[in-house]
Amino acid sequence: MMYEVNVHYHGRPVVRRGPMEGVLDWPRHKWVKITTRPIGFSRAKALADAQPEHAVVTPWLTAGVVYSNDKAAGIPEGWYPPDSKMN
Repeated sequence: MMYEVNVHYHGRPVVRRGPMEGVLDWPRHKWVKITTRPIGFSRAKALADAQPEHAVVTPWLTAGVVYSNDKAAGIPEGWYPPDSKMN
């Protein structure tokens, strides 16, 4: 079986248009696949452990988590911590 690695981010993006432009949006989760092709489990686990934020290993093209590095979720660039107050 082959696997992929996904990184987990959590935060509040800024609203970019409309009447609420410039205000923080609701907290959101964002998952980013960092592998471009399927890899073996031991290599996927090592890659997940090397990430500074929360990363999980899943079977290729599925959502079933088989390994988690149990770190805190990262905050994407331009987003704010999920507990930030509205502007």
